[in-house]
Amino acid sequence: MAIKLALFTTGLGYLAIDLWVVEGPVYRMLHPLQTAAAEEPVATVNGEPITEAQLARHTAEQNLLAGRELADNTRRASMVLGLVNSSMLRIQARYNDRNLPPQKQEAQAEMARLQSRAADEHAFDAALQSQGYTREHFAAKLEARLLELATLERAVGKHSAVEKEALALHYDQVKDELEIPASRTVKHIFLATLEKDPAAVKAAAEALLGRVQAGEPFADVAKECSEDERSAPKGGDLGTLYDDGTLPLEELNLFGETPLAAGTPTLVQSRWGWHIVLAGPVTAAYTPSLDECRESLHSAIESAQREIAADAYFNAALKEGRAKKHIIIHGGK
Repeated sequence: MAIKLALFTTGLGYLAIDLWVVEGPVYRMLHPLQTAAAEEPVATVNGEPITEAQLARHTAEQNLLAGRELADNTRRASMVLGLVNSSMLRIQARYNDRNLPPQKQEAQAEMARLQSRAADEHAFDAALQSQGYTREHFAAKLEARLLELATLERAVGKHSAVEKEALALHYDQVKDELEIPASRTVKHIFLATLEKDPAAVKAAAEALLGRVQAGEPFADVAKECSEDERSAPKGGDLGTLYDDGTLPLEELNLFGETPLAAGTPTLVQSRWGWHIVLAGPVTAAYTPSLDECRESLHSAIESAQREIAADAYFNAALKEGRAKKHIIIHGGK
């Protein structure tokens, strides 16, 4: 199973989760006070055990990030392997830190960012203490994590360069999937007919249309009278809508052969009520050029190549470590 590079780029997020999401109880539940030597190891990397408690915490973090409970019987091996990879990276960083760029300043910046999420300095210190950290210990942990990421970057960075030819070839392969559908900006003033006299609602909508046609600013009328709680505070602005089959109200006739006229407030009825619609001109569907999507395509290809390189890096390290008995996965094949 591929080991995602994101496993390590979310590493700093785990520390934030400990402080601001689980807020202590999960950490304490998953981190018994007994020493690692007294726990049953699930793996050993260069003589350092990875314990069941560590595995439980790592699995809980992954579940939290995924937003759902992940099945233990299908995920346990992957979780163990992820911890082994992280341990290998930590050991590699430890013995090669003199060859890596210093991370102290970056760690301090990350510490400041995390502290900004707390109500004040006292709340931040209390959160640290609830996890058994001092500021110095937590800063050291951040710096160690950044060194691990720098170690991985040094190993895979040279393999992630994107050649111009590869970018152009990929564009030719996917450009048909990049088409941007027709679009237009839309504003509306909405009056619901649910549990109301339809005729009275229509009359009220016609009166509001008259105000707009007489020159009263559309946004002002929307803020005052529209019953769409989301768009009313924004002057009725629904943003840019696309002709992609996901329009919430097809009755508004925004696209097609005879779409609503642009720039003209128009009264339209939907299944929910009456709308005074003010639409901008239709921008025709088009396929962006290579230059227009160069940056996003470059990022996608680079990310894929980095993931492949990271997999290769960890697979090679795991194979060598197991062959030399430096890595032992207990109960594993």
